[in-house]
Parts: sequence; C-alpha cells; structure tokens
Amino acid sequence: MEKITTLLVSLMLFGLSTSFNTINKKPANALEGAWELETLNGAELPHRAVLTIQSPYAFYTEFDVDKKEFVGSQGGMIEIIANRINYTTEFNTWSDAEVGNKTEMIAELKGNKVTMKFDGNTVVFSRVDPGVGDLAGSWRITDRMRNGEMQAMQLGARKTIKMITGSRFQWAAFNPETKQFSGTGGGSVTLENGKYTEHIEFFSRNPDRVGADLTFNYEVSGNKWTHSGLSSAGDPIKEIWTKQ
Repeated sequence: MEKITTLLVSLMLFGLSTSFNTINKKPANALEGAWELETLNGAELPHRAVLTIQSPYAFYTEFDVDKKEFVGSQGGMIEIIANRINYTTEFNTWSDAEVGNKTEMIAELKGNKVTMKFDGNTVVFSRVDPGVGDLAGSWRITDRMRNGEMQAMQLGARKTIKMITGSRFQWAAFNPETKQFSGTGGGSVTLENGKYTEHIEFFSRNPDRVGADLTFNYEVSGNKWTHSGLSSAGDPIKEIWTKQ
C-alpha cells in the first residue's frame, strides 16, 4: 500500500487545463469536470478515488462512503501547454513536504477516459461529468455575514476553495505558505430552482457528517456566488464566493 499511496500522491499531475473561464455554462476545457479512478497499473483500489478539475484548480481525494472513511486528499493550481501539464501542490494530506513542489507530466485524453503514464506507471480515470452548470468552477470565499451584516474577509495566504462540477463538490481550507491543512469535505451536489443541495460523502474533520444532506439558496451574479441558509450546526449563514 505504501507504493500505491506514493503513486496516488502524484495523480493530480495529469491532463489538466489552463483555460480560465468566466461565468458560463460550458467547460473551459474538455478535461474539466469530475473523474473517477478506474485502475492504477491495471489494479483497482479498495475505495473510491475522485478527481475534480475546474481551472485554475484540481483536487484529488480518496474515501470510503460505507466506512465513512476519509483516506486522503491533495490539490493545487494547474496549467497546460499542449499535452504538457504543470501542477503546483498547495495541500497534500499524505505528505505536506509535497506542498510547493512543481511537477510536469504528460496526459492523454480519449473520449470519456484519461490515461496518465509516468515512471512506468499507468493510471486510468473515467468521466463522471463534464463540469457544466450554474456553479461549475473553482470559488474562493471572500465575504461572510457577521452580526447580521456582510463583511469582506481579509484575504491572505490561507484560503478556502470550493470546487463544483456538474454533479460533485469539494471544499478545502489550506495555507500553501505555511503548509497548514485545515480540512476538506465533499460529495455529490444538485442544483434546482435556486436551491443548492450537498450530499456529504467525505469529511476530514467529522466522519459522522457522511450521509447528511444540506440545502442552501444560491444566486450567481457575474463572478460572485451568494450562498445562504443553515450550516451543518443549524446556524444561519450567508457567504459570497468569488470565481477564481
């Protein structure tokens, strides 16, 4: 398992996109969206592994819904030039020593599968969704309601990014300068009639939240997403997220 984990720590380095899209309902690149690991060197993992890509970020996470187990996650910023991929690690729960590392790899996309070959290893992912929807993208929280008033947050090295594809979501809080990882959670998501519903499939801080559903109101205006409702603790929240 140690060898497999070492390889999986590098999975974020394949077939990613530099295209930066403003708010629209089309993916900026064919590689955007959600992907699920099929095989690593021809073998399957004993748990799920999902990759989400919405420029300029990509997250890779392993988890087991039935066991409510969060196995690990990593993410960072991406760009692609032809079939050459550049990836900068911003958080990595397997090894914080990886944070800040820049890696270049080659990827191949055919239909609904992407194949990554590196150091004699072959990794295959299949498409879950193409990253299309009202909220498809990578978002950073920039404003939050405090004492009944919306207040802009002081932005620094620490950031909370929420990525949404056509059917999946994941948020992560981290500081790439100090290599501090604060938490992550994700799962499936549905959007209907101004309602945004998360179904939690993994949560690094509290596995008891796995299986819960949370519904919020949402509204998109330009590159801003207003998010309101009740938190997992039942407290009223209102946030503004800005597209990256």
